[in-house]
Amino acid sequence: MLDKVKNIIIKTDLFLFKKFGSDKSVKLLENIKEAKIIFTYLNEIGEENVARFVGGCVRKSLTGEIIDDVDLATTLEPNEVKKKLLERNIKVIDTGISYGTLTVIINNKKFELTTLRKDISTDGRHAEVQFTSHWEEDAARRDFTINAIYVDPEGRIFDPYNGVTDLKNGEIKFIGDTKERIQEDYLRILRYFRFFTQYSKTDHDLNTIKSIKQNINGLNKISNERIFDELKKILSLKNFSDLFFNNESKEIFLSIFPQIKYYPRLKNLNNLNKKIKEKYDKYLILALLIIDESNNYEYFCHKYKTSNNIKNRFQNISKNFENMKSKNFYSEANIKKLIYFLGKDDTRDLLLFSACINNKHKISNTESMLKFINDYKIPKFPISGDYLKEHGYETGKVLGDKLKLLKEKWIENNFALDEKLIKKFLKNN
Repeated sequence: MLDKVKNIIIKTDLFLFKKFGSDKSVKLLENIKEAKIIFTYLNEIGEENVARFVGGCVRKSLTGEIIDDVDLATTLEPNEVKKKLLERNIKVIDTGISYGTLTVIINNKKFELTTLRKDISTDGRHAEVQFTSHWEEDAARRDFTINAIYVDPEGRIFDPYNGVTDLKNGEIKFIGDTKERIQEDYLRILRYFRFFTQYSKTDHDLNTIKSIKQNINGLNKISNERIFDELKKILSLKNFSDLFFNNESKEIFLSIFPQIKYYPRLKNLNNLNKKIKEKYDKYLILALLIIDESNNYEYFCHKYKTSNNIKNRFQNISKNFENMKSKNFYSEANIKKLIYFLGKDDTRDLLLFSACINNKHKISNTESMLKFINDYKIPKFPISGDYLKEHGYETGKVLGDKLKLLKEKWIENNFALDEKLIKKFLKNN
């Protein structure tokens, strides 16, 4: 009952913020009980708070998004944090202690807790940092104003760069000098386009675009793993395709990822109904952007060191590219064969991919075939070697060849064989 009441309160807070811009939305953070525990152990009663929420969780709370990770900042140095928490039997992991970052785990929930820092030097990839007790100095080293908003355990906002206003107005602003922020970490170029696509209500600031273009080659200093991680976050945005509706965004994004040349297919994706669109994950969307009948996708997979699972999904789509464009692709017989040879997941990939490359497809076909795939029970070949032995075949190559031919006949016959047909086949062969 208590959980239901909490959920009602959270939903009410979200509604009030979205309708009236109420600051009550930060109560989403206050309701995270594990964070409350951490604050209780770190913040001394009667003293100024030494720990606050920061970054993405604050931004998402203010915009009414689902909070999937929580970052905390503290004036305490890492060893002091560890001492206080370990004394309370809280699990602490040294994930990046040299940079002041610890992972705190309570009730299987992870929290990134970082000591306030200021940059001493940077090389475009890594920064040499020094711990500080000043919140303003920590804010000054962050990338965007919307990511330099802090919230204390009581829900009070500390916002030295007016990030709340920028978020409300849909303005994505670098903190301080744009060139300096980019040159500290060139990945911020991609982060800029992610936040711009997600939150912007205005056009690009021309000086920002100029700075990005002047520093675009700096991305060559960034590991491909980090670049791919950021790309995945961009592909996960609900309005990802908006990136290609803005000429500046599109031009720069395609210069970074020239393999992404089939973005016009996103128009077909956007024409699908919400229920079907939700079945496209970020990797299937990436497949739509880069895959054709060639093996060019292999270069992308090699460059960004994708997992074998992603490679296999892309290979399956590429190999079946022509099949997906054929008139018979949506036939029940064809779908059955695909399920049998590829499995349901790979067949589902092909069906969803085909919906965006086949301009003559009907959404009703996609819907009915998705249901068919979900409900279909994969048949089992009914003939065994023992059956053939009973009909005079001895173990060996002849029996194996006969079994193989029968299986091909079974598949060709829409996965059906009656006893009369089997006996006729055995007699003639």
